[in-house]
Amino acid sequence: MGRTKRALGSTAVTAAVLLLGACAATPTAPADPAPAGAPLSAAQKATLHRAEERLVHRCMHDQGWTYRETPPDDRTADDRGPGRSFPYLVTDVAWAEKYGYGDAFTPATGTAPDGDRAAPGRTGRAAPARPSADWTRALYGTGRQVSVELPGGRRLSTSDRGCLASARKTLYGDLARWFPARRVSDNIDVLVRQHVRDDDDFEAGIAAWSRCARTHGHDVASPGALRAELDRRTPGSTPAEAHAQEVRTAVVEATCARSSGLARTLRQREAYWRPRVRDRFREELDELVRLERAALPEAATVLRTPAPTP
Repeated sequence: MGRTKRALGSTAVTAAVLLLGACAATPTAPADPAPAGAPLSAAQKATLHRAEERLVHRCMHDQGWTYRETPPDDRTADDRGPGRSFPYLVTDVAWAEKYGYGDAFTPATGTAPDGDRAAPGRTGRAAPARPSADWTRALYGTGRQVSVELPGGRRLSTSDRGCLASARKTLYGDLARWFPARRVSDNIDVLVRQHVRDDDDFEAGIAAWSRCARTHGHDVASPGALRAELDRRTPGSTPAEAHAQEVRTAVVEATCARSSGLARTLRQREAYWRPRVRDRFREELDELVRLERAALPEAATVLRTPAPTP
């Protein structure tokens, strides 16, 4: 078991944790086959997402704005295609032979956690290409913030006003309880990977990977350096030449990930760190399950009402 440079950090989650009281089931309520503390299914999470979008749509419509409801994110839709995610380095040789680095090689622009809403405009008018300041204020609100601080000092915040906040209050009751718990849950993978990268076994695995890369003609210390090398080689190439070079480089990256044992090390260290990170944030994760499960009846009620029309 590898040593670690940094133990699990402490963080101040800025939300009061209030236990939900038990509610007696009414005779007409459908039985929920899942235990009260069980994580929600993908279908249940999709229901909550659609209900939130419907509530936002209504709120924006009532203020005279158009709004397009965004569908739930299907994270498994392109798991084997060019959009497949490799959080550390490409580890699938067959995939690299087909896609090179795929979409992962495109520099990420980064978005705010709630920054993907679209189709702004006044009701009855064509939607502008970019959201106006007034549309943005109506959706996201201004003023007092609800926030959570993650390990490493990263702080995520949201306004407690605006249509998005209003929708979430309708579903979950207390935004100051739901938002920190949700953002901790959203960032579990990020926190696990931070610990994996700080693990001594990870450093040893990268060193072994680097030795393998040198046998393939690449004197680089890390996968990031290999990609930087590719970036320096491709300017001036035709698209076909650049793609061929990208494929060759990605194949080396994946081949060495397998033969050096780094891919296996990453799986082992993630398996070691994930339960420890989840235990560290067990209170927040359990709180999120309670709030989301309690919101399901309201979400079903919301979705029985059709979306507003212009």
